[in-house]
Order: sequence, then structure tokens, then C-alpha cells
Amino acid sequence: MIHVAIISHGHEALLIDSKIGGLLTEHEDLTIWIKDNKPAANLKAYCAQHQVFYTDADAGLGFGENNNYLFDLIQKKSGFQADDIFLVMNPDITVTAETVFALTEKMQQSGQALATLNLYRDLAMTVPDKNIRHFPGMLSIIKMPLVNTFSETYDKDRIAGVLEDIPVEWASGAFLAFTPALYEALGGFDPDYFMYFEDVDICYRARRFHQQAVHYYPHLKAIHTAAHKNRNIFSKHALWFFHSFSKFLLRRYLRTNSAYSGKKSASSPT
Repeated sequence: MIHVAIISHGHEALLIDSKIGGLLTEHEDLTIWIKDNKPAANLKAYCAQHQVFYTDADAGLGFGENNNYLFDLIQKKSGFQADDIFLVMNPDITVTAETVFALTEKMQQSGQALATLNLYRDLAMTVPDKNIRHFPGMLSIIKMPLVNTFSETYDKDRIAGVLEDIPVEWASGAFLAFTPALYEALGGFDPDYFMYFEDVDICYRARRFHQQAVHYYPHLKAIHTAAHKNRNIFSKHALWFFHSFSKFLLRRYLRTNSAYSGKKSASSPT
């Protein structure tokens, strides 16, 4: 079973217009779980009409904590089987069910615990999304004003056309597929990151403490119409971004210089 977790924060029109990111299907091996952070009656009605699980409980949680909430809810309501996949997906992703099944099938065949696919910024799939990157370090603060990015991106053109997976350091939380066993071992996303860098952190912990890299599949594609609200340096999103950036760098330094095991409760900050 593939369990798709989607957090809506005023994205009801987008989700309805896109037919839940293109994933409305009668396939019995795929279920969609939506947590509405800004409760919308029309989204609730739409989900009821199409047999999509919907909850607006505990509105106001951060990105990571919302996904942890859905993971725990799935465990309580249906439980996870050994070959299940927990897929974290943004409401602004559009993908086919066939692509999702292809990714999870490759994960299962290869025994991979964490994977992503090739995201694009436009419908024609000509503008690549920079969803795979190297981990930022202390030098990133110095380089950031010069290169206009907080971490080095992988060159997708150099790996285009590859049919096998490529291990990368971290991938955007806009689309991340986990085995439930790894997600549980990690304690899920660290809820101490309200927004931004929770994806960097969870990929870092998976790699450092569980020897699980993110596996990137260039030939499996989806669309990501990201807003990048953190680009305005005077916005609250920018404040969240730089606060989380600093937190990750500090914690990476401390973890590098300590015996921290990497396993934690999903409800307890590191």
C-alpha cells in the first residue's frame, strides 16, 4: 500500500483543480491522507465525495509535525505492512499514479528506504526544479550572497536519461518516499523545525545515522509549482528560513562532534 500524505494550508482550490495532484484513482493500493491546516469546507466535501481521508484536527502545526501526525494516524487506523510506502507530497505537486507506482516498485525491488523523483517547474517539463542538493555547511553562509543559493545543487543535465537511481545527499520535502520502518526509526521529521530545513535534517539523519541515502530517479517525473515565499527577505517565511538554516548548521556541527544516535521521538526536538 502507498500512503500519500498531503498538508493543505489554504491549498483547497489547487488540490480540487488538480484532482489531488493527479492521484485520484480507484486503485486499491494507493490511499490519500489530507490534513487541512486552514480548514476549508469545500475541500472536506470534495474529499468525502472521492473517498479521500480528510482531517482538520490540530490546525496550525508546522510542516514536519503535520506529516508526523498523519503517519501516526495511519498507524492507528490501518497500520503499516512491511512493503508499504509513506509518501510525503506537497499540494502543489502534479504526478500520475503510474509514476508513483513505478517509483515505489523500484524502491521495493532494490531494498531502498528513501527516494524521490525528477521535479519540474513547468507543465512542459523543460524547467528543472532544484529538488536534489548537497548538504549545506558553514561555508554556505559565506557563499550564499555570491551564488544566490544556500546549498549546492546537483546538475540534472549531467544525469538526464539515466534509468537507474542515483544516490544524492538530500531531496526536497515536496516529494519524499519513505519505508515506514525508516520513518519510524528516524522519529519522523523533527518538529522543532516549524518550516524549512526539516527535509534537509531528516535526509541528513537518515544518511548519517541509518546509512540510508536518498535515491533519485531522473526518468520518473512530476511537476512542482513552488511559490518560494522565502525569497522576500522581509517576509515571515524568510525569517523561518534563516532561523531553520542556522539551526540545521548548528545541529550538524554538534552531531558531527558528538555520539548522538539519530533516533528520537517524533514529538521531541533533538
